[in-house]
Amino acid sequence: MTLWQQLDERFNTLQRREQLMIWASTLLLTLWLTFVYVLEPLWQAGNSYRDRLASVEKQHQEAQQLATTLRSELGTDADAEYRQRITQLEQQQRELTAQITQSTSHFIAAEQMVALLHNLLQSSSGVQLKQLTTAAPKAVLLAGQTEADTPLLYQHQLTLVINSNYAALLKVLNDIEQLPWLVNWAGLRYHVTDYPSADMTLELITVSEHEDFIRL
Repeated sequence: MTLWQQLDERFNTLQRREQLMIWASTLLLTLWLTFVYVLEPLWQAGNSYRDRLASVEKQHQEAQQLATTLRSELGTDADAEYRQRITQLEQQQRELTAQITQSTSHFIAAEQMVALLHNLLQSSSGVQLKQLTTAAPKAVLLAGQTEADTPLLYQHQLTLVINSNYAALLKVLNDIEQLPWLVNWAGLRYHVTDYPSADMTLELITVSEHEDFIRL
């Protein structure tokens, strides 16, 4: 008789209650073994997958936040402030250029002043040029400029001393007044040296974009 047959005979001799207990124990053992060797690994694997999924979702959220931040930063023009400043500077430059043009358009150019005076005196009979000097140029501040800014315009002053009689000197003054350019007078002095000869000192002002334009 085999072992299985012996166990079957012994099981049949048991009371109904004992048989049910054995069946229940066997079922519980089977369920427990199924849980330990099958369900538990699957459950642990499921937990692992859930943890990995949560990690991936977190990384995805962080990536979305980073993308949103980058889009926001890229949407903001980082050079806008500099371009606005450049536009303002260009506008200031145009305004200053207009001021320079307006300031110099009616004045005789500094580089023309000396040659023009020489020609004027040569055409005036009996007038002698005794002295011609220039003062240090002075910076002219335009609207919107401060003393710290680079000057864009300079004032030049010429002083000439001429000698002749009253009529000839008066003609020189009239000729200067008739010039098509505006000449500013800084001063005029008349001094009789040996009648009817007299010295007349003229201080004339012109403007230029160049600091050292007048050279004698």
